[in-house]
Amino acid sequence: MSRVSQYQPDEFSSILNIDWKGKSAANKELNDFFIEPLNVLKAVKIPSLPHRKTVNDFIFITKGSIEKMVCSSVFGVTEGMIMLLPPHKIRTFMHFTPDVEGFYCHFSNDFIADGPGLKYLQDILNHADLVYNPTLFPDPEHCQRIFTLLRQMEALYNQSNNLDLVRLYLFTLLGEIRDFIENLPRPNLSANETLVFRFRKLITSEIQNLHSVKEYADLLNVSPNHLNKSIKNTTGKTASEIINESLLMEAKALLSLPHYSVSEIAFALGVEDVSYFSRFFKKHSGMTPSDYRKGIGLS
Repeated sequence: MSRVSQYQPDEFSSILNIDWKGKSAANKELNDFFIEPLNVLKAVKIPSLPHRKTVNDFIFITKGSIEKMVCSSVFGVTEGMIMLLPPHKIRTFMHFTPDVEGFYCHFSNDFIADGPGLKYLQDILNHADLVYNPTLFPDPEHCQRIFTLLRQMEALYNQSNNLDLVRLYLFTLLGEIRDFIENLPRPNLSANETLVFRFRKLITSEIQNLHSVKEYADLLNVSPNHLNKSIKNTTGKTASEIINESLLMEAKALLSLPHYSVSEIAFALGVEDVSYFSRFFKKHSGMTPSDYRKGIGLS
């Protein structure tokens, strides 16, 4: 088994109780692009199961608020804010207010491969990684233009079979967000913050293979003690705590997939002793893997 399985948009009903496949206008390229108003959230079951998606997902709030857990941190998105998440981030839908309004949109990298979209997207995601926050609060001018673009994209998507035109609007949308970021003060990271940034990037790619502070310290060419002190001073958490939080999120996401046994999941996470995996999971979640599955409706 490889990394935590990613859900395609036509599989979202199993994690969010939303049938985007049935609602996709004219069954257009659902796994490449989709947009609709945020009132769809009224049907969402929360909290959702931890999951990854095969697409970038974008939310823009015009009223109310939502909360999402990304990896192990919770972020709020309120009026005038956006959240943009890439496929590799584990996310959990935690909460939304009954009056929430705005837009939900998802799009694949392939959908924006021809043109400036991927470059704009990468610049936006690089900024989010640097500040460890996937949310942005654009100024009123950018906010108004973003709203206008999203409204036009939704109308075109529902009324036309011309996804090429929708794609051009998406390029402009990403360009507007990138333009806003370009005018923000550049993050001036300290040596400790830079090390933490590199550590978090490594965890994202290596958590299924590396579980000890020493292994990460070796890759970062620092001592375990120095890595731990830098992380503690910057985040308030130890390196081990961040590693364990990430491993727990991976485990929960895999346990939500019924076709894998607990032993298969343990091996996929690089834990050869299934008993140790069960003890680890219970210590950090308060329940055994089997009890967790029962709690989310899986046996």
